[in-house]
Amino acid sequence: MDTSKLIFILTVCTLMPCCMEWDYDLDTDFDTTPEPGSGLFIANEGNYQYGNASLTFYDTETGTVENDVFIRANGQKLGDVAQSMTMHDGTLWITVNNSHVIFAVDPVTFKEKGRITGLTSPRHIYFINDEKAYVTQLWDGRIFIVNPKKYEITGYIDTGMDSGTASTEQIIGFGDMAIVNCWSYQDKILKINTNTDEIEDELRIGIQPAAMVADCNGRLWVLTDGGYEGNPAGHENPALTVVNPETFEIERKFTFYGDGRPSAIEANTAKDSIYFINGGVYRMSVNDKVLPSEAFIESRGTEYCAIGICPFNPEIYVADAIDWQQKGLIYRYSLSGELLDSFRAGINPSSFCWY
Repeated sequence: MDTSKLIFILTVCTLMPCCMEWDYDLDTDFDTTPEPGSGLFIANEGNYQYGNASLTFYDTETGTVENDVFIRANGQKLGDVAQSMTMHDGTLWITVNNSHVIFAVDPVTFKEKGRITGLTSPRHIYFINDEKAYVTQLWDGRIFIVNPKKYEITGYIDTGMDSGTASTEQIIGFGDMAIVNCWSYQDKILKINTNTDEIEDELRIGIQPAAMVADCNGRLWVLTDGGYEGNPAGHENPALTVVNPETFEIERKFTFYGDGRPSAIEANTAKDSIYFINGGVYRMSVNDKVLPSEAFIESRGTEYCAIGICPFNPEIYVADAIDWQQKGLIYRYSLSGELLDSFRAGINPSSFCWY
């Protein structure tokens, strides 16, 4: 969720009551049974405080689309703001931010296997091993340590940030180190020793590091959105910064100029190319010395909000939120940028995960 959306939804939530309802009743007949290597899950954020987050499954072999699979399989809503998801050990883990919960879901039946509760405002879950994972938080100075087998909170990592402006977001691992970007109202990334659960270093990298990805050279690419006018952390031009995770030093920095607002960075399967959204979708080699001047996929008046690269059938999926209110569109492109297909998902599609 970017800063401009956050300002809008916080304004809206002061004008209306929360209408979150868990129980719901829909049909449970599905046209497809997922097989490993054939499916794409799409987490749809929904609208903040409307409790209309949802889960979509797309069969990449048949082109079959199944919307609302979680609610249809479980008889209850997914919750309020499906922030992110990841696949670990044959289970789909969905972080639902404003419902303070992470669901463990069977990727074949779409049934809930368990849930982690008691979280403040969870953003992402990162697995250290089968019995230990980190959960990042918005507006909480702690990173939660959980046991995913027992669905329990087992401890915390104190980031030292004030809870009113604290923010930890995505986590990317490099050996025994986990690197975390601190997004909202922040300007740094953290290096955590996963053996000791201690923060070993921090790097001031730019205002509001919003997303990260690792490349084939063992480098970390961090996209900073630059904040906004009146932001307590300040306001500057967005940038794409390359970090050496071992030395924890900046090696290259690409600054964006003009009116663009880059977001949603992703790497291809070989990790030798980087894709990011800045109105349209842009592509660059990890060895390039300058930012690309032309879009790889033009915006066409769209509101692109997420990118995914299919690992077993190399194609590019781009999510279009349209107006942030209606069901979003997913565009499927070839690696050459040819539009192959499109289909409807849920409201505000924000995260891709392949099965």
